Parts: sequence; C-alpha cells; structure tokens
Amino acid sequence: MKIRGLLFALLAVTLVTSASVVLADATEMWSEQHDGGGNFLDSGTLLSLAPDGNIIVGGESSEVSGGADLYIRKLNKDTGNQIWDFRYDGVDDKDVAISEITWDSVGQLLVAGYIRGCIG
Repeated sequence: MKIRGLLFALLAVTLVTSASVVLADATEMWSEQHDGGGNFLDSGTLLSLAPDGNIIVGGESSEVSGGADLYIRKLNKDTGNQIWDFRYDGVDDKDVAISEITWDSVGQLLVAGYIRGCIG
C-alpha cells in the first residue's frame, strides 16, 4: 500500500494503492509505503480524515497464512508515520474486503466490509 501525503486542500484516492493530500502548489511533504510481505497484494481503496485531522487508509493486505485481509491504518498527517493499524483476517481463511469507512458523532471509526465468496 503506497501512501503519498501532501498536506491540506485536496484528498484523492487513485486506483489500487496511492493516496494523496495535496497543497495548491502540489509540494510533496511525505511519502510512505506499506508492504504486507512477499509478493502478495496490498491495496488502499478508501481514504478518510479522522476528527483529529490525521489520515485513515482502508484496503486489503494479504499474508502467507491465507487470503486477503481487511486492513486499516491511521497515519500522521504531518509525517506519514503510522499511528496504528488493524487487520481482520475473517473466518476460515476467507478473503475479507472493506466497503466503507466513516465516523460517528462522537469520533468513533465505523468500518463496513464483507466476506468474499460466502454463500448462505
């Protein structure tokens, strides 16, 4: 998951792995990359600003132990350093996908997702 941070004004999520916060003059302020390991898929598909102004990136990350996991990271808006991360690997090694992230009225992160290929 590659995250490029350029502070303020515009948030843009490009397909698959890049997220940017852009100034009017488009000066890059930091750059950060996530590698879940090996040659496995890591992708950032959702971007949100936390109530404290830091950046939340949601997507998926694969591991050796099986399948794609729902993966969320909170990054410092000024440095791009990771504040925390969360991985949900689902049940019985099923792939888990993220579909939405948002904030409630008291500042708690709400995450929606689903198990891929689940029937019944």
